Amino acid sequence: MAIDRQNSPYRRGNRYVQLPIPMVTEHCVTVDAGAVQLVVESRQLTNEILEETYHGAVKPEIRFDDFGASLHVCGAADGLEHLRFDCFENEPLYHDLDQRAGANVVVRIDELAVGDPVEFSLACAEHHLPDMLRNCGVADLADQVAGSLDRVRVAVAEVRRQMADARVAREK
Repeated sequence: MAIDRQNSPYRRGNRYVQLPIPMVTEHCVTVDAGAVQLVVESRQLTNEILEETYHGAVKPEIRFDDFGASLHVCGAADGLEHLRFDCFENEPLYHDLDQRAGANVVVRIDELAVGDPVEFSLACAEHHLPDMLRNCGVADLADQVAGSLDRVRVAVAEVRRQMADARVAREK
């Protein structure tokens, strides 16, 4: 069970009372993984994109210009996104989404400690997905995933190929 550390200097990430920028569906490939869908997106993040979504919430002196492969974990039954791994080239991070509250926690991926953000994200999907989904408040979905981890692992093999393609899509 996750501890509420929002006011601690050692908290896991920063909580925002809003959901992240929605997926751009035409940039996405969906891979069935049983109770969840693993959605791979070639993603870009700029100040202009942030402004379109959040209208003045971003300080203009902070410049965003990043890109990379994103992995969205969505419930297969309802299509709601619960986890997102943004494997950006400069500042990789992941989101724990709380759909009921319309909020999310953004956690920086420390590539010096965990290595390649894509491989870190895939390892999370393969080995920690039920616990991470529970932390997002979707225990029933977490239990369904825990009961069919073989389907998730098969899907991760396909996702790995899709992530490699999405990672370099902006570079072309």
